[in-house]
Amino acid sequence: MRSASQGALERARERWEAFVAARPGSEIDLALQMFSVVDTIKVSTALTNALEGGAREADARAALAKKVFEGRVADEVTELVEGLAREEWSQRDDLQRALEALAVDTILLGARREGELSKVEEELYQAMRLYSDNRDLRLAFTTPNITPHARHELSDRLFSRLQPWTVALIRRSIAREHHTIPGLLRRYTDAAARMGDHLVAAVTSAIPLTREQEDRLVTILSAKYGKQVKVHVSIDTSIIGGLRIYVGDDIIEGTIASRLDAVRGAFTN
Repeated sequence: MRSASQGALERARERWEAFVAARPGSEIDLALQMFSVVDTIKVSTALTNALEGGAREADARAALAKKVFEGRVADEVTELVEGLAREEWSQRDDLQRALEALAVDTILLGARREGELSKVEEELYQAMRLYSDNRDLRLAFTTPNITPHARHELSDRLFSRLQPWTVALIRRSIAREHHTIPGLLRRYTDAAARMGDHLVAAVTSAIPLTREQEDRLVTILSAKYGKQVKVHVSIDTSIIGGLRIYVGDDIIEGTIASRLDAVRGAFTN
């Protein structure tokens, strides 16, 4: 998001987190209602334009939001959408993106309240790796002739033993169209890391790292980024040796396979 939209999101986040803190145990239910609002808005170009467009005054946009959603979701969710409708958004669909982000945060706030945020972050990362590495699983969740209900049933069977907040986010990743499931799970992992006030380093190694190696890597990356970094390690023997590290949009490539590719390229050129 651009600065104006990001500012609007942060203002809403501050107000909403205070409300959620006073409603312990309701986080997943509230988030599901927020997701339903996002889905309603995104399928209607007219509604999107009316809630985000500058052609209407802020109060008129808020009144429309109340008219559309009052009685369909909790009053507090309607009030949240009204507040978002009063904001000025930099780009089309930013209101939807903000509400989606707040819904994800709402689920994670429940995990944090129960002291399970770190566990949920780890489970989301492992689910992301499972989707990324398993072609049959990806096909099972993306084949057009499989109904959304069937996908959710499969997801529930696979992930029923995970934390309820993790399961809720996995279900959301399956339900969203025009997004890849691993991409969304990575976004949710990053959101959990932000809430835990640290960065996430997704590390790919040819062999398992020892605890000492992981600790050293954490120290090096934390010093590089000036913030605590949490390391998630996955194994991929195709890289032969070395490490591939993703921190946000940064890629640190130090694998033997990549060096061999560079050598081949030099000879080819």
